[in-house]
Amino acid sequence: MKVVVFLLAVFGARVIIADDDPPQYADRECGTDLNNLWIDVVAVVDNSIGMTNDGLTSVAANLASVFSSGTRIGTNPKEPRTTRLGLVTYNAGATLNADLNKFQSLDDIYDNVFNDLSRVSSSDESNLEAGLALAENLLATQSTGTSRDHYKKVVVVYASAYNGDSPVPISWRLRSSGVVIITVAFVQLGDDTLLWQLANIASPGYNFTNVDDEGNLIGKIQEAFLETNCFCPNHWIQYQYNISDTTSYKYGICIEAIGMSAVWRAAKMSCANRWKNSYLATEFNQQKHDFIVDSIKTSITGFSQPYTYHIGLNMVKGKWVWDQPSGLAPLELQDWTNWVDGYPMSSSTQTAVLNMQINETVLTQWQNTDALKTSANYFCETAACDTDNYCTSAVNDN
Repeated sequence: MKVVVFLLAVFGARVIIADDDPPQYADRECGTDLNNLWIDVVAVVDNSIGMTNDGLTSVAANLASVFSSGTRIGTNPKEPRTTRLGLVTYNAGATLNADLNKFQSLDDIYDNVFNDLSRVSSSDESNLEAGLALAENLLATQSTGTSRDHYKKVVVVYASAYNGDSPVPISWRLRSSGVVIITVAFVQLGDDTLLWQLANIASPGYNFTNVDDEGNLIGKIQEAFLETNCFCPNHWIQYQYNISDTTSYKYGICIEAIGMSAVWRAAKMSCANRWKNSYLATEFNQQKHDFIVDSIKTSITGFSQPYTYHIGLNMVKGKWVWDQPSGLAPLELQDWTNWVDGYPMSSSTQTAVLNMQINETVLTQWQNTDALKTSANYFCETAACDTDNYCTSAVNDN
């Protein structure tokens, strides 16, 4: 069976069309175009004696290779989707080798990084805390509070040892402020203790090593960059496979719960005006439905039992369809449905759908209702900010 995937738009659902099956829809995935990566990165590199000159050169080659896949380096007033790289080295103390504005091209990286990482220091101390502190200061002065404040911030640590003052407190502070930390343990002589120590520093799922990586360390770091660059605006929640597992698969979809009731038609208009190309939320499958219910139970205020909330399903010209961004055609309801027994009721006025809690276990199911009379809370949906969808800020930019 031949399968072709069409992107309806950067903001809408994917439609998968097979030559002998009806179209199927799927939730949007995060962008994967490294050419359009837009983040601020600080590399923090251990240059103590333990790294060795050969090891330091290997780090330089790895770091340069990570950005060699078309990523736009530096700043460009005509193209906001750019990535900046700062470089910090550390041993007993820390040194700023390049701030976030020094490198304005890939050539700049190659011309400078290999020179900066050509020879280890004379110190056998490896004070990662000092390196992280300098990276924190660099991000605070050249990224936070600037025109790139909404760009995601990443620290990549290359470490050969773990001594000196504990870097754990500062790593927690960085991560709590939204900075993603990627660690690469430069394991030597078969000692893997460093990898486990750096796990206390890294963001979940981003603790790597130069060995036993199936030859794909560059790809792993690039994937971490792409995942970091896929995020939601303030007050929106990113849809992921398991809401309680921060390392579970994340989709390129953001959900916002509105804890103030409205009738369905007003909720549709409200969602359309909350963010660029936003709309009433879809529930294409049980997983998406469960995520929305779990988000109510775990983190959202303004909802109380029995839960009742509008979603984007509605009837148009006799067919049940899902709301989509302005300018895109609604998507016709497909295989998975979640109707309460006896629904949908045949009615010319009950053309909108809401989820209604039907028992004490917080099971919610669909009921059709009047789009102009039944009030309830509701959920909105929009595309995540990522390499395919640049966001001008983390607040409403309609």
